[in-house]
Amino acid sequence: MAQAPQRKQRLTQGERTARSDGRMYQAALELICEGGAQNTTLKDIGERAGFSRGLASNRFGTKEQLFERLIIDFNTRWRTSITERVGEAYGVQALCIALDVVADFIRSDPARMKAIYVLWFESVASHTNIRERLGRYHSAYRQDAAHWLQQGMADGTVSNDIDPDVAAGEFLAFIFGAIYQWIVSPEEVIIVERLTAFKETLEHRYAV
Repeated sequence: MAQAPQRKQRLTQGERTARSDGRMYQAALELICEGGAQNTTLKDIGERAGFSRGLASNRFGTKEQLFERLIIDFNTRWRTSITERVGEAYGVQALCIALDVVADFIRSDPARMKAIYVLWFESVASHTNIRERLGRYHSAYRQDAAHWLQQGMADGTVSNDIDPDVAAGEFLAFIFGAIYQWIVSPEEVIIVERLTAFKETLEHRYAV
């Protein structure tokens, strides 16, 4: 006797909310890539995600709050990847691993990376809460890089002639600057190659 087909388990309210949030996050990223954060509206996000015009507004309140969630999600992904990949490494090796993580983020989801950085850059002139959050995140990124260099200086693999805080700022400035150029001129700036080539610069500049 044939068995009756099993009934598909219904999603919980929390699961349905998470799924719809994910679709709206993706829609927001697509729209930011296409027209920038300033021109992206909650109505457009809801419609692009396949929902009613008002769902995004009801769920997030303002587009700044939705954008802030995108930033938090990205930072969580970044911190998880850096922690796993860097592990016990330090010095120039840790900086090179961080460059690999950036390159992997770009290779795996270039549209997400572009949208997040466009949102970051645009927040300088607006989106106060996002700008303040980014300030905290970027401070933490610089502290990570400075700490790795300090560890290398302590064991003699990194030159003692450098200022680790200044070097950390230069390291982050290279990453942000390279990605900015890639967003503006993607056909001219082969970003993964730029990131890979910078490893040799780090070796010459900091390693003993």
